[in-house]
Amino acid sequence: MNSEHLIKRSRWVSLITTVVGAACLIGGVAMLATASHGIKAAADTPQAMAAITPGILLLGVGVLILTMAGMIYMAVSLKIQSMSDDHWQYEQLRGALETHRQLLEGIRDSAALSDSAKQIAYRHKDRDALRHAIREDIDKNDYDGAYWLAAEMERRFGNRQEAAQFREMVETARKGFIAREVHEALEHFDQLLKKFDWPAAVREMEQLTRTFTGHADVQRLPERIQAAKENHKRALLKEWKDAVTKEDVDRSVELLKQLDQYLTPGEGEGFKEIARDVFKKQLQQLGVQFALQCNDKNWGEAIHIGEQITDQFPNTRIAAEVREVMPSLREKFNQPVGAI
Repeated sequence: MNSEHLIKRSRWVSLITTVVGAACLIGGVAMLATASHGIKAAADTPQAMAAITPGILLLGVGVLILTMAGMIYMAVSLKIQSMSDDHWQYEQLRGALETHRQLLEGIRDSAALSDSAKQIAYRHKDRDALRHAIREDIDKNDYDGAYWLAAEMERRFGNRQEAAQFREMVETARKGFIAREVHEALEHFDQLLKKFDWPAAVREMEQLTRTFTGHADVQRLPERIQAAKENHKRALLKEWKDAVTKEDVDRSVELLKQLDQYLTPGEGEGFKEIARDVFKKQLQQLGVQFALQCNDKNWGEAIHIGEQITDQFPNTRIAAEVREVMPSLREKFNQPVGAI
């Protein structure tokens, strides 16, 4: 006899007991009601007590039976709750055991597979993992690694078409990456050309040549440097000729010094006479300025102009004359104001 059957019987016993107890209780009340009429008519007290005693006893039995029925009901309810909790725990435990059983069976089946069977069983997972790894290498700009994985795709799974598609994807990504890198580097290179910073431009060209060997735009960098130099030289020559025409001696000399690094010996020979005339005019201007400063007693400025003459035109007659008076000028410049 299982526990559910016992609980069912217990419920019936509780119900019957309740009915019996209620009947006794009702009977006892009825007997007491009947006896109360008799007591009013009877004058003998013992006779009255004898009349109500059966009713009291029946009433007490009814209360006792109802109390027992209540206790039985509470006991059955507690038992039902306990059995429900035990059943829930049992179901949870059985579910966990079933999960472990399935897991162990999967491990057992995997362990029982041969290497060839395992390769077949996990073929799709391995291929998906390889595809993910190729795309991940492309995102990280690891194109050599992506190429190797594409070759593994063809070797391990024999999927030549998909491997070719991945190789094409890798090559497209590599070209795009290189194009962006070269574009940014060439923008910096162009800035160096605009600044006429030829040594830095040459260093940048050498670095790009090592990094992007064989790139068409990088291979043309030496030509671009040479063309930029030629354009800058032509611009300087034009500006120099304009300054000479306007007899702007200072600007002519400044431009001539800049041109010196661009002119070939043959080109320099062609501009020698013009350059000599420019330097002659500069020397004349410096001589006039020197004389004017000495006449105005601006000894400091006179000394500065005199040093220009002796430094830039050391072998001229004016330079020799200036050197003769320079000690006197320095002496006057160092004397206190008002002492001369």
